[in-house]
Amino acid sequence: MNNISILLRNVDFSDMGKYTCHVKNPKENNLQHQATILLRVVDKLEEVDNTLTLIILAVVGGIIGLLIVILLVKKFIAFTIKKTQEKKKECLVSSSGNDNTENGLPGSRAEEKPPTKV
Repeated sequence: MNNISILLRNVDFSDMGKYTCHVKNPKENNLQHQATILLRVVDKLEEVDNTLTLIILAVVGGIIGLLIVILLVKKFIAFTIKKTQEKKKECLVSSSGNDNTENGLPGSRAEEKPPTKV
């Protein structure tokens, strides 16, 4: 909006140097402004080819993304295994209360206490 450009054609190497632009703005009661710029004349505008940079960034970004996915899958598998092992432990801990001594297995049902007399 407040950017003003000047296009210079047919400049020569001898045109290089500092230039000062003086302007008056009627909307600001003819307040004067100035700006100094350095004009640099080049033989040919060099266009930079960013293709290689973009390819490198895409590969690095892809590798980082793949590592994140692998770590998330690993975390999910570890979580699933942990939950499965916890369920197995719960099954081993819970007892049906059956007497296993007649099957040759150690452990027996807890002895029942006689009811208390009132």
